[in-house]
Amino acid sequence: MSYNIIVSPIALKNIEEAVEYYILKANKKIALDFLNDYKKTYKTLQLNPFINFTIIIIAFSLLKNFLISLFLLLMKFQKLFF
Repeated sequence: MSYNIIVSPIALKNIEEAVEYYILKANKKIALDFLNDYKKTYKTLQLNPFINFTIIIIAFSLLKNFLISLFLLLMKFQKLFF
């Protein structure tokens, strides 16, 4: 059974802004990885929106992309001053 997942307009805007940020501040691969993680998470929620593990998947996916972009920004910063 597949559930209907409703993504709020605010959430869609946040996702769009995150993709734009990753493209501008990191690179397109990070933006694509973020979108792929979002799609996987969305499909997982469609199959079973009641499982607590999906919350961990969402948090991990977002955290992973944040840490990658932070690392890339720090590397750019390091090149400017060292």
